[in-house]
Amino acid sequence: MMRRVILALLLLASPALAQQSNAPDDKLVAARELVAAMRAESQILATIDAMRSYMVQSFVTAAPQLGEDRARALVDEFIMPEFRAGAGEFPEMFAGLYAQRLSAEEMRELARFYRSPLGQRLLAITPEITAAITPIAAAWGQRVVQQALTKNRDALRQRGLPL
Repeated sequence: MMRRVILALLLLASPALAQQSNAPDDKLVAARELVAAMRAESQILATIDAMRSYMVQSFVTAAPQLGEDRARALVDEFIMPEFRAGAGEFPEMFAGLYAQRLSAEEMRELARFYRSPLGQRLLAITPEITAAITPIAAAWGQRVVQQALTKNRDALRQRGLPL
């Protein structure tokens, strides 16, 4: 309460300070708050984990002689650590993107939502939803590509794609 009174007095005493509250720095602070409330890094890690099986399959496709167990071991040893190490870069990237598109107040309101019981519930089930949708999206994508290739096979061949 006391902080609010002091802040209100400062804002009334100095119009320049009031204008600064809408400055990009304020938006970036609000964006970082939003990203923290959304637990962006843990969400990215969950997404990376959900993609793991597709990375393994990519290794198997690229080098069938490896076999799935060896491909999984290689992905876990060499690829997953790099993805996990890089996940820490995403919160700041997300913050910049949100700051460009939302007002500081909108981001604060979203952060309040994500800290609410419903927001916490949403965050808790998001990794499950991501894990469930990933194979569905992959199958859908493969189906659409196959349909497009079948439908346009002659045109694609004419343009140099060996099918």
